[in-house]
Amino acid sequence: MDGTKSIKKESSALAYTLLAFNVLMRLYSTLFMIISDCDETFNYWEPLNLLVRGFGKETWEYSPVYAIRSYAYLIPYYIVSLPVTLLGQLVNLPPYVYFYWIRLIALNGFNVFAEWKLFASVSTSLGPQCANWFIFLSSIAPGMSHGAVALLPSSLALACVSLATSYVLLYITTPQLSSALYAVAFFSYGGIYGWPFALALAIPFGFFILASSIQNPGNILSFAIRALTIVGAMTALIVVIDSTFYKKLLLVPLNIVTYNVFGGEGEGPEIFGVEPFIYYVHNLLLNFNATLLLACAGCFLSFGLRSKQRIKVLVTCTFPLAIWLSVFASQEHKEERFLYPIYPLIVLSASVFLSWFLSTSTSMIKSLTSSDKLTILYKRFFVATFAAVIALVSILRIMNLVENYSAPLTVFSQVAQLPPQTTITNVCVGREWYHFPASFFLPDNYRLRFVKSGFDGLLPGDFKESSSILESTSNIPDDMNNKNMFSAEKVISFEQCDYYVDNNGPIDEESGEPSIILHRAHPEAAGGWDIIRCEKIIDPAGKSSGIGRLLWVPATIRKWVPYNVDYMNFCLAQKRSR
Repeated sequence: MDGTKSIKKESSALAYTLLAFNVLMRLYSTLFMIISDCDETFNYWEPLNLLVRGFGKETWEYSPVYAIRSYAYLIPYYIVSLPVTLLGQLVNLPPYVYFYWIRLIALNGFNVFAEWKLFASVSTSLGPQCANWFIFLSSIAPGMSHGAVALLPSSLALACVSLATSYVLLYITTPQLSSALYAVAFFSYGGIYGWPFALALAIPFGFFILASSIQNPGNILSFAIRALTIVGAMTALIVVIDSTFYKKLLLVPLNIVTYNVFGGEGEGPEIFGVEPFIYYVHNLLLNFNATLLLACAGCFLSFGLRSKQRIKVLVTCTFPLAIWLSVFASQEHKEERFLYPIYPLIVLSASVFLSWFLSTSTSMIKSLTSSDKLTILYKRFFVATFAAVIALVSILRIMNLVENYSAPLTVFSQVAQLPPQTTITNVCVGREWYHFPASFFLPDNYRLRFVKSGFDGLLPGDFKESSSILESTSNIPDDMNNKNMFSAEKVISFEQCDYYVDNNGPIDEESGEPSIILHRAHPEAAGGWDIIRCEKIIDPAGKSSGIGRLLWVPATIRKWVPYNVDYMNFCLAQKRSR
């Protein structure tokens, strides 16, 4: 009896330690993780800045003519920002406090809640060992470190899929109508308010509900009525919210699907680039390394598990992953964020395999040796060695992302602390436009402006600044298009710039790019300009090779390993006449 209590105590202590580790990893990504996709900046942080502070850049997707982005998605984040607004009336806060507060509470905070909920359900349905592997692998996965903190609909879908999956597991274990309805609610919220395509992940659960209730049609009818009520209420609310902001009746999720699936030639997502299938393979290996291979093994293993366990894994992991990858791998336009909704399922599938492998191999060792001590020694050695290796590789990958790509966040944090101005002050970017983090890094009366560069696509414009937010969101901007065609209205003359952010790489003289941050070994500005701050960022045109492109290596040992990373300077310069 004492031995059983001791084991339970050790198990509880391990679980609490892993949950604390999860919080620490998410806190790190809150403070330091990069913005990996400019779509996050211009399609979500910028309109959110409009709602919170009254100004921001506007993409063509927010023009009422196209209306394929939802303001309903942004409302919860606006609500979360209100305490910062109230505090800002009492003390002087840099504007980036909004950015990090929203990351902490609404993005990573919500995702931690979802991870913990799924952890608890896995523990109940698949066992504590599987749950421990899940929360550990989820905490260290590089993909989760940036997927969970991103202000993107697919990131909301990621968290909602975790929550929905937790209730699916509970329902299969102990069928209760409430569990099924919670699953429907979270699948629906992630799909309607986040990304419509995430609803596809609910298909296996839907078939399971039908199959398990086939002999009791009354149960299906009762479930269907309640489920449709949930979906209908959510749909009605998003119609009301977005129709209010756009001042026209519309259903944004339908617009999104129509654009992505039925877009005409030269109008669909393919105009932003196409990639082969191998793009997703490389991407998933970078974001999950060995966990991806274990997840694949878990999918194959699921068909051989005993009946009850097999159903749980097939419905929550194998079938949803198969549906998602078959659909998105076949699309020509591929992006990392398109895979966010399946990230928790990849981790769960890997955890199922690890738990099975450890249990099976431990049983084999015990049957071969008849030694409890040797069996325990094997189990501890395997767990410690595997966990240490995969954690080391994963955390070094996360730190590598921060070191190589965090310069925009650091440099624009300096912009946020520039002195207040009574008139509009222009902070300009050219070829580095896509590295701008958000207008939450601009003080009041500072505005982001674009100048000519080698980029020949459509740049964002500006939301109309008005005392009425609804007037800003319903205004139809000039010269917008959905064909990524360049518009000269989106750039200003360089002479109008007060500050300029650029790198010190060679300029494209033919396109008229300004040469302000000179191409020198050390940061130096052209005449009439002063360097305020520079940080290193990996040079995409450089000849980087070796381990330094993939993993962070301490500076003291870089000379002993193949570490060849070409950096350039990412700098903020100020016009001297100010």
